Amino acid sequence: MAVTIDGDGTVTGLSTTITNKVLEQFFYPCNGETVTTSEGDITLPNVTAVQNASTTFTDLTGSSIAYTPPTGTKTVIYKFCFQHGKPNSGELHISNFKFFIDSTEVLHSRTTVSAEDPNDIVVFEWPIRIGGTADTNTGRLASWSSDKTLKMQIKEHHANYPTLAHEAAWWDSSSNWMLSIPRIGITALST
Repeated sequence: MAVTIDGDGTVTGLSTTITNKVLEQFFYPCNGETVTTSEGDITLPNVTAVQNASTTFTDLTGSSIAYTPPTGTKTVIYKFCFQHGKPNSGELHISNFKFFIDSTEVLHSRTTVSAEDPNDIVVFEWPIRIGGTADTNTGRLASWSSDKTLKMQIKEHHANYPTLAHEAAWWDSSSNWMLSIPRIGITALST
């Protein structure tokens, strides 16, 4: 049996037909540029400095975006990629992350990242389902027709395990440390 994917995203040739159309998608560096979407322009965050985490949760710079999906959207996928590391003085870095839709934390999205290596890339993605009964554990929304702010927060596990974001370590075979700006994106799906 041959499986085909039509131009509109319909998969045929299986025992069930699957339709999953990308209604809107973008993924850009956090450099302050403006992106045109179906519901209006969005100015992306502009990250110009390294962020040092603390032992209390604070907004992760660059991760905040106000977004309204196109009509007919059933799933919005939030994506945020950033450099994660530690200052030279630390032996280990351990960070905790939260994800929010407006002021409501998506409880089951909680994430911990730890390593002895001073640098790694964190790619955080979370699908937000639209329709049905709202659920703060998974981030499901009953409806979504106006801007909602999606963002992350960061906290270092302990002062002895310092953490920072947006800095690339040991650049070009040297001990140079430099700014690495994060990337942010949205994918809106019809299913």
